Amino acid sequence: MPPQQPVPPQQPGYGQQPPGYNPPPAGGQQYPQPGYGQPQPGYGQPQPGYGQPYGNEPGNITLNLWLSVFFSWIPALIFYLVEKDKVNPVARKAAADNLNFQLIRIIAIVASAFVIWIPIAGILVYLAVVIGTFVIAIIHAAKVPGDVNAGQYGKFMLTPNWIK
Repeated sequence: MPPQQPVPPQQPGYGQQPPGYNPPPAGGQQYPQPGYGQPQPGYGQPQPGYGQPYGNEPGNITLNLWLSVFFSWIPALIFYLVEKDKVNPVARKAAADNLNFQLIRIIAIVASAFVIWIPIAGILVYLAVVIGTFVIAIIHAAKVPGDVNAGQYGKFMLTPNWIK
């Protein structure tokens, strides 16, 4: 006798119920779906970086301040114009204050250059202004980025509120 081959299971035809199927009860009663109506984990919670208002980044305040120490008002103006609408209000105020300080620095250096023709006093005044504003710019570059990154307004010395 030849070996018998296994018979494959028959698929139910169209309109027939598969074996083990339980039809819904009469009267239209519905079974709740598992997990339906339950809050899913993490659903409704804000996604990191999603839904944040535009302009929440701290910006490049450290780079701005250190470049301004050596190149004066040019990087201060560039960073202020490029980032004024992209950063948070604390970083924007720091960039504006840095630009204000750099403008005061240039005005003081140019004004002291007019008295340089006075033999000794003029040269001393000029050197004091140049060195003094350089040291104050270094102090700003060292202290303000930490305050801005902590969400606090940085303290700038000798700074008017010309640019807001």
